[in-house]
Amino acid sequence: MEKLTLIVKDESKLMLLVNFLKELDFVDVERVKKKAEKRATHDIFSSAGMWSGRDIDAKELREKAWKRRG
Repeated sequence: MEKLTLIVKDESKLMLLVNFLKELDFVDVERVKKKAEKRATHDIFSSAGMWSGRDIDAKELREKAWKRRG
């Protein structure tokens, strides 16, 4: 028994292909769910001290971050 992986470029034709393959008596069709991609993790502790030595407080930082242009 052999297993193949098919990449369908046009998703609108996927069911046409699946139905065709199901009609063949020597082929079993098995749908496999896509694996969720791993998200990159961020180590929060690697950012520690990024504001050290800067003369800015939280209030001033928020004001600059949310500054609206009018």
